[in-house]
Amino acid sequence: MSDKEILDLLGLTDRTIKVGVDLEQDLQYVIENGIDKYLKETQEKEDKKKEFIELFRECYDEIVEIMEFDPRKRVAVNCLTCVRGMDLSKQYGKPKKVSK
Repeated sequence: MSDKEILDLLGLTDRTIKVGVDLEQDLQYVIENGIDKYLKETQEKEDKKKEFIELFRECYDEIVEIMEFDPRKRVAVNCLTCVRGMDLSKQYGKPKKVSK
């Protein structure tokens, strides 16, 4: 018996729907809930994904501005190597430790 099955028997699994993550899970979901509900959930997930992409494109400049002025500099926005398109694939380096 797998860990997933044990957790499911104990009622400790997350019952949120994750459509399209695993074929076995998808088949189990179809068996338990029917194909119509599965297709509906799949379509809703695709619609949410499209909405997110549209919002991301709409707010891209604002997102970049927020990342650029992040005091912890977790995402490189205007780094010299990115801007110039330099190939650093054959070089080695260690990331700098960022103080919190």
